[in-house]
Amino acid sequence: MKKHDIQAGDLVVSWIERGEGEPVVLIHGNWSTSSWWEPTLERTPAGLRTIAYDLRGRGETRGPDSDYQIPSLAADLRAFADALELDRFHVVGHSLGSAVALEFALQWPERLRSLTAVAPAWIDGMPRRFHSPEQQRMLAESRDFLDKALGMLAPARQPGPFWDRLVDEGSRQRLEAALRNLDALIEWAPGDGLRRIQVPCAVFSGEKDILLGPELPRRVAEVLGARHETLGGVGHCMILENADLFTRALWGWLPRG
Repeated sequence: MKKHDIQAGDLVVSWIERGEGEPVVLIHGNWSTSSWWEPTLERTPAGLRTIAYDLRGRGETRGPDSDYQIPSLAADLRAFADALELDRFHVVGHSLGSAVALEFALQWPERLRSLTAVAPAWIDGMPRRFHSPEQQRMLAESRDFLDKALGMLAPARQPGPFWDRLVDEGSRQRLEAALRNLDALIEWAPGDGLRRIQVPCAVFSGEKDILLGPELPRRVAEVLGARHETLGGVGHCMILENADLFTRALWGWLPRG
């Protein structure tokens, strides 16, 4: 897909899009890029404009490092939306991207039409057992290690050129972004404060998600008062593992108009 660049605050944000109509902004997770959303963009229904961008320190977005805290990444999203002149939009966040989406909803609820959390991030702080700078350095230093780690999270993925490209793109993530992400996810713990979010919400989780398990998505859905659907046969990376299944669920619930 054709990449676009736009100045947004101190970043030159790289993004891709498909379709025309109500805007839907898609936010990728850690060790990934906007390319992970290509299967979703390819299945954009009529009347929607799907937009996926590269987060700071990832993909082809250019600019300085920040503290990479979740509120900072949400501020980056606001700058990007302002640059595209998006008044109100739907937001869909995968994994780390769901934390960015949720934080954005807390700070600027008037900008959102709806919010979808896919394989949602920990809302009560990431467990300390996942705080491993050494592992993040290994992911940065070894493409093969990254390939295996991502593969464990995507048990139903299809090996091939597309998957290889995603791993290649992910391997170029800035180490600073990966390391600071650890502290960011531990410190970000809005918990029951997310009950303030009043826009329509949905949570999608994968039956085989070994990272989150079943309890965390249920907790997120309960706090948001959200629709929750567990998709069968897929793991943490359902947006890649079974794009038909995921997009049927996503477009089937997304409120329009």
